[in-house]
Amino acid sequence: MARSFYASPTSSSGETSAQLPPFTDSSQDPPGRQRVVLKPGARRHPDSTVVRNLLQRHFDAINQRNYQQWRTTVVQAKRLNQPYGKWREEYESTRDGSVTVHRIVRGPEGTLRVIMSLVSVQDREDAPKDMPATCLRWRVVYQLVVEEGKLRLGQGLPDSSLHNECAN
Repeated sequence: MARSFYASPTSSSGETSAQLPPFTDSSQDPPGRQRVVLKPGARRHPDSTVVRNLLQRHFDAINQRNYQQWRTTVVQAKRLNQPYGKWREEYESTRDGSVTVHRIVRGPEGTLRVIMSLVSVQDREDAPKDMPATCLRWRVVYQLVVEEGKLRLGQGLPDSSLHNECAN
């Protein structure tokens, strides 16, 4: 799991103690479906198609180990902080799925906030240090910003993620 992308630098194990829903798609093993899904509230947002397409490209890049594609989905500061070698190390064993966008809301200065959940599977050593598990359920808020005329995933927001070990 890419610790630096999902985990907040200020998160603590106390913040992750809230129980997240178990993996509910019994027809598939975690991480589940690869297609990003929008809940009805998120679908009603005027930018929902652009947001879904961005997230789909982002998670496809991670799952396919395609660094060049991943770079097109994040802001320049993120690209500079995560050169290829570091990115490859952090995402080497990660597979993300069951990505569900629950809400899209306007943020400050023309940004968007995407409230979503996902499942990640990874080698134990690639998981967050506070929860070295091979399967994690995440609740995250992503900040999306316009950079160079395109919507991109911004730097992580403080205290914007919760994770829990998968129940099954």
